[in-house]
Amino acid sequence: MVKLAVVSIVCAVVLSACGGSGGDSSITGTDDAPPGTQDLSNSDAVLPRAQLRDLNQLYVYRADSPFASVLKQCALAEQASEACTLQSLPFITQSSPESTREDIMNRLLVTHSWMGERFEALLNDAPSIMVPLFGSLTSISIGSTIRPSNYSTIRGAIRIDPSYLWLTNSEKANISIQQDFRTDFGKELQFRSYGSLRLDGQSVLPPTSSLVSYKERTLDDIKMSVYRLWYHELAHAVDFLPDASVSTLDNTLTPIEALHKNRLFYQSPKLYTDLPLYSNVLYGLGQVNYLGDVATDRQKSYTAADVGAEMNNDGAMKFYGYSTIREDFATLFATAMMKLSFDVDYYMAYTSKRTDPDQFNCEELIVGWGVKNRLADPLVSPRSKWVLEQVYGSSASLDQFFANGVGQSIPMTPGLDWCTNLQNEQLAASNLSGRSTMSDSQAWLLEEQKMRQEIAHERLNIAH
Repeated sequence: MVKLAVVSIVCAVVLSACGGSGGDSSITGTDDAPPGTQDLSNSDAVLPRAQLRDLNQLYVYRADSPFASVLKQCALAEQASEACTLQSLPFITQSSPESTREDIMNRLLVTHSWMGERFEALLNDAPSIMVPLFGSLTSISIGSTIRPSNYSTIRGAIRIDPSYLWLTNSEKANISIQQDFRTDFGKELQFRSYGSLRLDGQSVLPPTSSLVSYKERTLDDIKMSVYRLWYHELAHAVDFLPDASVSTLDNTLTPIEALHKNRLFYQSPKLYTDLPLYSNVLYGLGQVNYLGDVATDRQKSYTAADVGAEMNNDGAMKFYGYSTIREDFATLFATAMMKLSFDVDYYMAYTSKRTDPDQFNCEELIVGWGVKNRLADPLVSPRSKWVLEQVYGSSASLDQFFANGVGQSIPMTPGLDWCTNLQNEQLAASNLSGRSTMSDSQAWLLEEQKMRQEIAHERLNIAH
């Protein structure tokens, strides 16, 4: 098992939630909307695209990589028949059992040099506990047109949407604004799911995610959203290739063949057996919202309160966990690791559906059910602990974390809108006291703007 550093308490192989062509078995990577691809609210000028490059223009970021001669060919495989064998391109952990940051960088492909520079800077700052997880990959690709981020068993690899990585306008211009193909899934449902990553009550998402405005951001702005994305994608990789499986891989096979041959090692089916989810209602709605099934009349009638009552009695971390058992595993892992690594909490709610999906205010998003710090829910926490123990092994530090480090789960107030439920205590206290100074008014305006930006970034009705 991957070694767990002491941290201060501070379905088969092919799953079809994929955007790839030719039968690719990509698994969608996160549960956020494409970050701000159509957000025009803060700028009349639209940043034009420049030097968009398709996947065929990927290149090996480190020309001296020992795998430079085969990396691109293997990373571009879209069908099982095109895939390289593990003799040509082994999983990182096969060639380097103690996977290092250097080993990871040798498996990176990009369409633009800044993508590699950004990936390397973030990898260098990433928690050491994250690094060994990359061992379950053959390659990492970052390119202009990749959307959504995904893991593929055909390649044994991940592809990363660069929407998470840009800092400057020139970098942003290199990224496609094509919407995620799942944008309209679940549009007939009468509720929406929203989520927020928060530290000390404040959002840790970037101050802007728009790909068409002229706003820029810093490296620190993007770290938390990137690390959550990485934890999620790496959870998929480790689900299919846990440590116990590595030594028994057949190197004459392609990744998908070798993984399928070792399918008894898969983690998410074991989770389903040991600690399953129970809500058939949410499972059915998950197929509509994330996989594109047609909603029944009964499903169209469910309110935010209805689905919240189901969630309240089940152990999923997020609504996205009801799309597949793979996403159940990955959302449990990523959210728990964000708490373990950064003390970041996950808030979530089911709200009413807004009238206009593009023009709205927060007052429309009435919470039917919600919770602050979903990880600490007594039905969720044991399942998250189970997942982390499968990846890192049982340990006193994990026992301590789940006993004393996950905090408390606090219900949101039904009937209030999503933004009001999220507002920090200082602003809420200012409102309740009736003060109307200029500083308070400015603070409220900034808070409202921040909430609108967060909603644009965090819509969970699209899985990304």
